[in-house]
Amino acid sequence: MSQKVKTLFSWDTEFSADSAEFCPVEPFQDILAVGTYQLADPDYPEGTDATDLPKKRLGRLYLKQMKDKSLVLLQQIDMPAILDLKWCCHSVQGNVLLAVANAVGQLIVYRLEFSGDLGPCLTLISQHNIDETHTLALSIDWSTRKEFCDDPMIAISDSKGKITLIKLCNEELKLQQRFPAHEYEAWITAFNYWNTSILYTGGDDGKFRCFDAREEPAVAVFTNRSQHSAGVTSIHASTRSEFTVASGSYDECVCLWDTRRTKSPVSDLNLGGGVWRLKWEPGPENLLLAACMHNGFHVVDTSSSALQNVASFTGHESLAYGADWWWPGSNGTSRIVASASFYDHLLCLWEFSIN
Repeated sequence: MSQKVKTLFSWDTEFSADSAEFCPVEPFQDILAVGTYQLADPDYPEGTDATDLPKKRLGRLYLKQMKDKSLVLLQQIDMPAILDLKWCCHSVQGNVLLAVANAVGQLIVYRLEFSGDLGPCLTLISQHNIDETHTLALSIDWSTRKEFCDDPMIAISDSKGKITLIKLCNEELKLQQRFPAHEYEAWITAFNYWNTSILYTGGDDGKFRCFDAREEPAVAVFTNRSQHSAGVTSIHASTRSEFTVASGSYDECVCLWDTRRTKSPVSDLNLGGGVWRLKWEPGPENLLLAACMHNGFHVVDTSSSALQNVASFTGHESLAYGADWWWPGSNGTSRIVASASFYDHLLCLWEFSIN
């Protein structure tokens, strides 16, 4: 049964919005990071024909704070266009960390600090270029969603179909390895949080893959090239069920997998739009949040054998790209979600009740 959805807040991000992430670390769970991506005309001398010149990819990182079910702007940082951002789920040596992937192939890590009367703000601590040539960093994941670690791993997928593994050691980003995973863009990578030597990847070649990074280069554990009929764009592993992984694709389907049997998924559901992002709810992990490009945002109940769409938010008028759960919300009878869409450059906060 579909649940009633209520819009709490909306805000114009100016640049096209593609990612939104609530901080999972107490006491900063009211902090939201928002990433944007904007194409702009290049700078060129007057009289130059700019028709064939590449566009500039501009980005802006917003830091916002939720107060009374609204969002207050704390900070904004201009940078190259942002493709993805993720908070580390645990503090690292006392630091709350945010990783950002951008359009010039950089992994950037910020520390969240409390600056007196100004409140929380982000400070740059380290950055790493994954490639020397024109490469977009497309997605990132931390190894720490389930287990605490003082030297966490970060995985980055890129536009050349490769995966880069970085270890954060005492605020220094150290390259572990970079290996080919897909023939075209590697849209997504995600850790197996039960064994962080294992990585899942999805690419524009339609393949859902798994790699063991204990070898160098990483060794493929399995490849499913038949289930999704288009590029695999989103993957998220469960922290509650060791062998459960969700995947989504341009083919508009979300699939739930048992990674011990990967010839076909346990269940699947067509959501009517390319599934760009998937997020398990914090805590119970019965619900799966999906950003579905041309068809808005949806919440899928995975608790029974048949996946069920139980809530939908259609308050955006453009590509649905960014979405995340407000972490404390998993303890009550309602859920709060932040969502971000592209061409209408809109950030929304919405709420729905659960049975």
